[in-house]
Amino acid sequence: MTVFSFAATGLQLAMKLLIANLVLVGLVVHSASGQGAQADMIKRRAKETVNQNNVRQGVPAPAQIPPRPATLATPTASNTVTQAQSLAKIKGDLAAIKPNAVVSAEVRQQLTLDLARAVRGTKPSLATVKKFADSLTAALAGAALSDDQQGRLAQNIEAVLNAKTFPAAQFDKILEDTQAILEVGTVKRATAVSVTADLKTVGVEVRR
Repeated sequence: MTVFSFAATGLQLAMKLLIANLVLVGLVVHSASGQGAQADMIKRRAKETVNQNNVRQGVPAPAQIPPRPATLATPTASNTVTQAQSLAKIKGDLAAIKPNAVVSAEVRQQLTLDLARAVRGTKPSLATVKKFADSLTAALAGAALSDDQQGRLAQNIEAVLNAKTFPAAQFDKILEDTQAILEVGTVKRATAVSVTADLKTVGVEVRR
């Protein structure tokens, strides 16, 4: 065998070894990435379980904050809306959504209007509010929330509608608590996540 043949054979072996090493590195990186994603999912589910236990045990909701402006920035005799009035309206709307019953268009429309009126700062678009109201009513029609849980949910919703100056951490905790309330109320996780995402969109527009 010539020197050239030996050199060619050595080069082929080196290339094969290099390719094998690259494949091995790729597998290790992929495995590590997969383990990292799995760890993140485990942490997220553990946090969700804690939030659900907080709801069940009546731990104060993150929406319980220092007093905020009680009325609109430029109220008139016909449009003055206090925080207490907004909460009462939202609670009434939620109570009107009965489990395992068809939610009428009137109920959905009333909820949308009451949510829009509850905003005392930057207004989100009516389309965004309506999307949240529709997804929420659909979820609650198959849920079983207690009166206390309905009140907590209303409090969270009202807080997000007026979250212009909230710290980001508190805003996020209110959303997490909202998802937990829905799941404790027997709403499937995927649906609870979707409804909470719609509420977050409303909040993002309020906070812009």
